[in-house]
Amino acid sequence: MPHYRTTVEANGIITLPAQLRKSLKISEGCQVEFYVSLEGDVFFHAITGKAKGWRGMYETEVRSPPISIREMDQAVGDALVEDDRRIRRQASQRRPRHRRTAAE
Repeated sequence: MPHYRTTVEANGIITLPAQLRKSLKISEGCQVEFYVSLEGDVFFHAITGKAKGWRGMYETEVRSPPISIREMDQAVGDALVEDDRRIRRQASQRRPRHRRTAAE
């Protein structure tokens, strides 16, 4: 795992090493977010792109007219019913049909 070291300046500025900036594609003006875990570990990531840059990467079906709220509700309800049926089928397959007593 690569290891980088830098020094915090008097006004709190941290300069990231050039090799790290290059590998993470961090350029001037990029925003960086820091996270502190409950254990005190610090993680960060750079925000180097925007969602609009994803345009055209994935094929999508354009629906005209758009799907209605009623159709969305129906699809969610159908999915829930199917999930419930699947879970019940799986649970019934795991349950033993007849349990023997200790005397048997």
